[in-house]
Amino acid sequence: MTDRLVIRPATEGDLPAIFALYGELAKAYENSEDNDEAWREAWQDKRQHILVAEQDGEVVGTLTCVIIPNLGHGGQPWAAVTNVVVAAAHRGQGIGTALMAEATRLAKAANCYKIVLSSNLVRTEAHEFYRRLGWRQTHIGFSLE
Repeated sequence: MTDRLVIRPATEGDLPAIFALYGELAKAYENSEDNDEAWREAWQDKRQHILVAEQDGEVVGTLTCVIIPNLGHGGQPWAAVTNVVVAAAHRGQGIGTALMAEATRLAKAANCYKIVLSSNLVRTEAHEFYRRLGWRQTHIGFSLE
């Protein structure tokens, strides 16, 4: 990892870079860069932490950590990590690790009892990355689209 790397909250000015990163993950992340309303809603929701990794002034990674209120587990919230992507040219430099560490810090600061993420079945490189960070597969996920 480089000391020129900064993990910080995203700003509206980061949107083009974030959408470009999403584009690296295939059509599952088709987005409109004109979707200002969705950005404002997500950005203003204090439970959503949209993070970027910036290296030498360039946004090279992003993820979102959502803190979810919960009635179970003594009222402790839980966290979901989503939209994790590091630019292909910058992988293997500790950027994803730094983003995931910040998501973990945010979840722990919010007293979350667990942190979950889901990853497309075909993203086997991502699965190996998560395993290297100590994540383990504990559930089977289902979705409706």
